[in-house]
Amino acid sequence: MLGAKLSREGGAIEMMADAEYAAGKRPWFGRLSEGRYETFSFAVLGDRCGMATEGVFERALEVLKDLRPEFVVTVGDMIEGYWRNEADAHAEWDEFDAKIEASGLPFFPAVGNHDYSNRLMADVWRERKGPTYYAFRAGDALFVMLNTERTPDELPDAVVDAIKRATDGMKRHAAPAGEVGKSFYADLVATVPPEQLLSLSKINLSFGEEQLAFVERALAEHSDAKWTFVTMHKPGWKTDSEEYAKLLQLLEGRKHTIFAGHLHALEYEERNGNERIQMGRTGGLAHGDGAAPCNANMMLWVTVRDGKPSYRVLPLNGIAEIAAYAPPKPTAVSEGV
Repeated sequence: MLGAKLSREGGAIEMMADAEYAAGKRPWFGRLSEGRYETFSFAVLGDRCGMATEGVFERALEVLKDLRPEFVVTVGDMIEGYWRNEADAHAEWDEFDAKIEASGLPFFPAVGNHDYSNRLMADVWRERKGPTYYAFRAGDALFVMLNTERTPDELPDAVVDAIKRATDGMKRHAAPAGEVGKSFYADLVATVPPEQLLSLSKINLSFGEEQLAFVERALAEHSDAKWTFVTMHKPGWKTDSEEYAKLLQLLEGRKHTIFAGHLHALEYEERNGNERIQMGRTGGLAHGDGAAPCNANMMLWVTVRDGKPSYRVLPLNGIAEIAAYAPPKPTAVSEGV
């Protein structure tokens, strides 16, 4: 059993397996600034993939560079993934990681199913990034970043092939995003047996005993935290997972928020003073027709005051560049003629 190691880096407390930490591998970028964090803000980003709309996630990073949160959290699905050879997997991670490095934002990701989609993708993650789960502390808030894909939910080849065809269509701008989605689902129906299609609608979640033991240690070591934020990719509350039930038992008695993604639509609910937030998408293809506000490309702005969070939804299509507001062209009336 690997032990947890604590380190203080620029005001953050990170925990991870000793061997992975010693190797210098880490899935996050940057470090937290020094400070007491009595009041601070951070941003939460939704799924960039699957079938990313080019430029959406990148625009979110540009906006955040101006807004300057203390750090950014993402619920995973950062890359399209589902690769069958290491060279392609590394190339896509190289491209994504360069975007985050260039932003200069402290960036704390959770693992998504696209990022960890098969055994090869899992091996590439651990080679590049080390830990798949970790925690850090900011002021009176504890952040626990989990991996719902401990045993990757590998898809049948026919489904992966359909995903790749649709992703290629998005990259080539071969059709509007809505048409790509319709074509993808038609492709699945035509090529995947009905029983496999039915199984795809089920959300499978896997933490494992070692990860849950890590959570238990982290919570015990930070029993003084006023609020605990747990980030995972798949919304555990929409599963019948016994492991998720165990996680809730560990959180019992703590004020907490659970962030998740995966379904590309924003949902908020409060349960006994605690919160479940399923993030909307930040670049990924809308599920359904995408017309409802919950389906918009967005990010979440979170402000923590005296250990308690408040939230503001920032739809990316509602954030405009100032150049879009040029004065109207002169007319005879406006010129006073």
